[in-house]
Amino acid sequence: MTPDTTNRQKNYAHIAKLLESASKSYENAALGLEQGDTEEHVYQHIKKARTTLETAFPEFFSPNKPPPTSKTVPEKRDYAILKIGLIAGLIVGILYIFVAYGPTGDLSKSWKTEDFQKNVAYPK
Repeated sequence: MTPDTTNRQKNYAHIAKLLESASKSYENAALGLEQGDTEEHVYQHIKKARTTLETAFPEFFSPNKPPPTSKTVPEKRDYAILKIGLIAGLIVGILYIFVAYGPTGDLSKSWKTEDFQKNVAYPK
């Protein structure tokens, strides 16, 4: 057996002994109730069994971390949609300026009728 397997085997044997001890404590508590012992005496057996179980399985009895509340952790707002909207608006605005004020390469806006007739005339 490997050292890891040996350690696991020892751990499982230890847990089994702890569970046996807890079981005997619960049996003693049940016998105490049956015989009419005081509540304090019965409670001592139950308390001993619970501490033994906590020792055997600490992961089940450890207190869970409370969920973060809004007071301790401030919410981060996601501005991704706002950023995309601003970028799209900027692009549309630039394209509108190009179309409205002429730097689009469309020279027909600045031509006069005479210039157009000269440029499309059949060459001689």
